[in-house]
Amino acid sequence: MTYTTSAMEATVRFDSTASSPRHGLALVYDLEGFSKFFNQPDVQDYVPQFINTVSAAVSVTLFGGDAYWLGDENKMYKPLSIRPLHEKFLGDGALYVWLDTPDKKITTPVIANLCNRLWTLKTNFSKVVAASFDDVPVVDVPRRIRFGLARGTIFELTRRSEQEKEYIGFCLNLASRLQKYCPDLGFIASARLRLPAQKLTQYGYTRVVATEIKGFPREIVVVDSDEYDHLDTHVRDALFEPLEDR
Repeated sequence: MTYTTSAMEATVRFDSTASSPRHGLALVYDLEGFSKFFNQPDVQDYVPQFINTVSAAVSVTLFGGDAYWLGDENKMYKPLSIRPLHEKFLGDGALYVWLDTPDKKITTPVIANLCNRLWTLKTNFSKVVAASFDDVPVVDVPRRIRFGLARGTIFELTRRSEQEKEYIGFCLNLASRLQKYCPDLGFIASARLRLPAQKLTQYGYTRVVATEIKGFPREIVVVDSDEYDHLDTHVRDALFEPLEDR
């Protein structure tokens, strides 16, 4: 196949060298059933508003604000001490990337807080959906949100002739695959977050082995203990194994 010069100039191109590797976090969320929701009449009249409602709830989770889905007096979230430096809309969800900086490290307490907030939003997502009903006049709206969270080395790419950045790294791929791995859970984090066992026990999480993640064989993951125990036996046996003491 032959490409013309103009076609080559029109493609996405990056500087020839990526940044030095940096330690970071990647979060991916996805709205279950979004394609069916989108394939309805007059979607332009209500899909943007639904996306905005969901995005606002995720933003409160990350940046602080009124977490109305908590349903109690203590529903005001404080901002996390770290902010994502990259956000990217993915059509039926979004990607967020955090990187360590010399003065802002991704600490264990921050990661534990983030996990708890994401799990809480996932668990109470029906209240976020209900908040959209005045603006969305259809029945088939996405009823579940799924989160995947991973930690690892991230590289920064710079588009040629632009300041816009993109990010690559195994943890971005892993976060994307975690969010869709077991829909019955809805929140799965990689054990590469390195949360201490005491923190996992304190907040009701457990580590198990995910056996069927494409490209990540036998990945240790963090899941909610109660939700894992209540999985259908066939689902649990097909996707997970207990983590034996090492």
